[in-house]
Amino acid sequence: MKTLKDKAIVITGGGGSIAGAVEEELALAGARPILVDRDAVRIRARADSYATLAIEENLLSAESAERAIEQAAQRMGRIDGLVHLVGEVVPGRLEEVSDADYDLAFDSNVRTMFHTVRAVLPYLKMRDEAFLAALGPRQTFQTGPTGATGAALFAAAKGAAAAMLRALDAELNGSGVVVTIITPLGTIDTRASHERLPDPGPGGWISPQAVARAIIAAALAGEGGRMLEVPIYPPR
Repeated sequence: MKTLKDKAIVITGGGGSIAGAVEEELALAGARPILVDRDAVRIRARADSYATLAIEENLLSAESAERAIEQAAQRMGRIDGLVHLVGEVVPGRLEEVSDADYDLAFDSNVRTMFHTVRAVLPYLKMRDEAFLAALGPRQTFQTGPTGATGAALFAAAKGAAAAMLRALDAELNGSGVVVTIITPLGTIDTRASHERLPDPGPGGWISPQAVARAIIAAALAGEGGRMLEVPIYPPR
């Protein structure tokens, strides 16, 4: 994209810590963020502060994703991008996690993306320039020990979602839609991470603001080049 000014960007998982940083950076760049979350209470104040729409949908069904995208398109008159940030952190060694953990990991990280991306693609493909981004697993870039003990199930779910986006990028060849996978090579500093993954591993915590700035940079990198895979390293 040449600019984000006046671009309508849907943010799913809009009440989370990472989403908050992304929404702030988008607003500073002149974009119009549209907030989607399964709990409207989490996003209502933020939506009010940006004079935008708070959409309550859990995105686990095709119908919920279609309702969310349709509401966004009707309110804004267009959709220029999607930043998909839905996805539960599901820690635990593989021999200890339950079937319910498996369902949670893949439903929240893969199923929601599938439904939402499928619903939004027709709108994105209408634009000369459009953008789609999500988070990938650190195991994509790291081989051997990653400092993420007990992350096999979560990495599998995130890896499946990232593989979907890589394949989608090929399908979108010739369109104006740029796909980017933002991959933190460490643990993002959120409340959920502190509760479920108290040890961030080597390098310490990665700030949500660093993730948000990477997303903005990728969104603006479509002219003369694009950023499909963007790793973010922990601070020194």
